[in-house]
Amino acid sequence: MAESSRPHVHLTRRERQIMDALYTAEEATAAEVHKALPNSPSYSAVRALLKKLLDKGHVAFREDGPRYVYRPVLAKQEAQQGAVARLLSTFFGGSTAAAVVSLLGSDGDKLDADDLAAIEREIARLKRDA
Repeated sequence: MAESSRPHVHLTRRERQIMDALYTAEEATAAEVHKALPNSPSYSAVRALLKKLLDKGHVAFREDGPRYVYRPVLAKQEAQQGAVARLLSTFFGGSTAAAVVSLLGSDGDKLDADDLAAIEREIARLKRDA
């Protein structure tokens, strides 16, 4: 499988931060990405990283006058699925149940009635489809 078709594998920490900023904004200029990064490197470094991500096939751009406006190539839902798969593999041995239990244990008290009802509906649907 070509690197550009795999969900953001082999990205550096900074490249991942840039991708996160682009997914949040949906599209952004180099200046907007620079502003969104924590402990941002220089503007020139951000532009160089955007060029690297462009070369790797992770971002595309359109021209808006003298500026380039960058956007992720991979759809946000596909990137989410890849991120969740990496999270499950890395921290939960591939177990969805372990991840859900962990989330409910750490953030369960923050769930309101609507959140709990949505979770219950999804569990009921999964049981029906099993």
